[in-house]
Formats: sequence, C-alpha cells, structure tokens
Amino acid sequence: MDKIIQYSLHNRLIIIVASALLLIAGIYTASKMEVDVFPDLTAPTVVVLTEAHGMAPEEVEKLVSFQIET
Repeated sequence: MDKIIQYSLHNRLIIIVASALLLIAGIYTASKMEVDVFPDLTAPTVVVLTEAHGMAPEEVEKLVSFQIET
C-alpha cells in the first residue's frame, strides 16, 4: 500500500491524466446509457386450460386449475 501511495505522489501528472480519462469515459458511458422512464412492469402470464369431463366448471377451477396455478 505504501508503494502505491509513494508512486502516486511522485507521478502526480500520470495520476491526474488517468483520473481525467476515467472521468471522461464515465461521462461518455453514462450519456449513452438507455433510460426507461416507465419500465415494462407486466408480469408474464400463463393460460391454464383444464378439461375434466363430467365435472362442473366451478369444480374444475377449484379442484384442478387452482391447484396447478399455485
């Protein structure tokens, strides 16, 4: 750690130029980033089709479809 500090103190111009380049690169990158004001918040949906012959629709929904969905 002491070597890094000593190098930085003896080579101030290199450190200043490197810092300026990093700052410019960061500003450039930030300006090119896409920004969504309203991001897509729609959750993916799945349609469950259940066939059970001889059962009422309410029974199928309660006993089969709801169990599959959860």
